[in-house]
Amino acid sequence: MKTTLTLLALVSLSHTALIAQSDSLEADKQALRELGASYEKAINTGDLRSLAGSLTTTVSAVFMTGDELKSLDAMQAFFDDIKKRLGEGSSYTVKLMPDDTQFFGDIALAHGTADEMVKLGNGSSFSYTTRWTAVLRKLEGTWKAERLHVSLNPIENPIVAALTQAQSWLVGSVASLCGVVLGFLLARLRRKS
Repeated sequence: MKTTLTLLALVSLSHTALIAQSDSLEADKQALRELGASYEKAINTGDLRSLAGSLTTTVSAVFMTGDELKSLDAMQAFFDDIKKRLGEGSSYTVKLMPDDTQFFGDIALAHGTADEMVKLGNGSSFSYTTRWTAVLRKLEGTWKAERLHVSLNPIENPIVAALTQAQSWLVGSVASLCGVVLGFLLARLRRKS
């Protein structure tokens, strides 16, 4: 009887501990969802500095261009430069779609995809999906981003497709122009003979 009561007590305590752990995990996941929403807002408004309270002091990121940036100021400068290169009136938006996050004590490994859209100043636009990974650290009860990484398929994406199409048009135009010039020269040579 004593063994049965001890076993029941242990099972009850284990169940209570699992419920508490589950509630804590759900709170952590909710905090990370809110952090993701802040990231989306910062990107969509172009104000990465608004993320200052959500990043560690040693934050770094690798963006889909392959550029590694090692501070919030560097990330904001990079973003501002890209916006300038896209042209006046351009926009860049992102919508995160996280997969399940893994927790390792005070470290979280979040990953997923993002639907991204770039509208150039000339009005043309590109939509594509990227894959992302974020390493986060819980400091004094608050989750903060430590390392971010975004990647895009380097071969099959709409930016490469647009460049390839532009190159094809250029080659076709040059070939047509060469054909017209050659035809004109041959016609002149024929008349002279």
